[in-house]
Amino acid sequence: MKRLVTIAATGLAAALALSACSSSKSSSSSSSSSGGSSSKPVTITLLAPNYGSTDKDDTKLYWTQIINDFQAKYPNVKVNLEMATWDNLATKLTTALQNNDAPDLFEGGGYADVAAQGLLYKASDIVSPSTLSNLIPHVAQLGQTKGQDGSQAQYGIPFTTSTRAFFYNTQLFQQAGITAAPQTWADVAADAAKIKALGKTGYGLPLGSEEAQAETYLWTLGNGGGYKDSSGKWAINSPANVQTFQWLTDNLVKPGLTEPDPGTKDRTDLWKDFAAGNIGMLNGSPALVPILKEGNIGDNWKSAQIPGKSGPVSSPLGVADFIEAFNTHSDHKTAIGEFLDFALQKKYQEQFDNEYDLLPATQDAASDLSGSNPTLKPFIDALPSAAWYPSSDPNWDPASQKVKDIVGKAVTSDPKGVLDQIQAVATASN
Repeated sequence: MKRLVTIAATGLAAALALSACSSSKSSSSSSSSSGGSSSKPVTITLLAPNYGSTDKDDTKLYWTQIINDFQAKYPNVKVNLEMATWDNLATKLTTALQNNDAPDLFEGGGYADVAAQGLLYKASDIVSPSTLSNLIPHVAQLGQTKGQDGSQAQYGIPFTTSTRAFFYNTQLFQQAGITAAPQTWADVAADAAKIKALGKTGYGLPLGSEEAQAETYLWTLGNGGGYKDSSGKWAINSPANVQTFQWLTDNLVKPGLTEPDPGTKDRTDLWKDFAAGNIGMLNGSPALVPILKEGNIGDNWKSAQIPGKSGPVSSPLGVADFIEAFNTHSDHKTAIGEFLDFALQKKYQEQFDNEYDLLPATQDAASDLSGSNPTLKPFIDALPSAAWYPSSDPNWDPASQKVKDIVGKAVTSDPKGVLDQIQAVATASN
């Protein structure tokens, strides 16, 4: 998420109109168009998270299909797949790095900290120009940071994106006599109290380890705050952010309008509870939609702009998950590029986004999905105005992890003290 590191984009329509500038491959990248260019057998590894919620939509099935298709075209390249949950993904990568056993490819979180250590290939060194030029430009820019040599380059290759919206249970709203979606924090608190009177949870506040950094950012955005200030400096413990968490404490948590102890509650669990009809309101992404389809809520839900302190948030959270390529094994470089070129094809991007109701990182897939998937279209349209994580900062990954670890305490103890601890991690010397 990035508050004031938001990229000035020209709009998605203009971005999608851009065509690939070249279909040829650079000498340093792969040549997947010809097939089978790896001259001798090589095995590469991929560590990736599971985006699914059941055995039927386990992301292992998605990657296994791509790997099987890829290996049919490139029989000399074997791809070992290792899956992780979002809770243990960072730990698995950290352990692998500590054991000098980095995966060749990692898909999931940030990249800037390992890029600063010189552990990653530049995107231009491993994938084709046509693959790079097909990335949505303002999303691709999010993958740029300074490498070990101090020069700016793209190290993170966006794989999937999403934006956030405010979801509410229309049936509970009707039963509570609420006639419109909340526009302000005060509206949220008032509506949550009415829903609590029905015996339900008013607002779902996931500040547990799964994705507390997203919920944190959404609320701080609503008060003109965020992770960084207008000059690009870390401002996690700013007065605006402290005020935000004090408001949450006093107006939602202490009155019992959220679930008990939000710091122990994960996003997925609350999304399922919302789909079951037990929660009145929460923030969500398009990935919530398939969970709603499986729940008891039926069609009794709507999405709206995220409420802020004095009005709806104009720049909602945008999230990009990146692929990064580790340079541990130089003899794997060609195979890594071949696999990335293959995996980022339009058909696989569209398959992933249709299955998980997430958004693409490539122009051709975004253009197709805007026309073919009406559920995703409003979220795709919101991409250019989104506020993104400061993922190009090497300290974002440790700061984000600290948010996941302790920010839930900011609504049960001293908000400033908790935010001070996170600020200290964000501003620590690399």
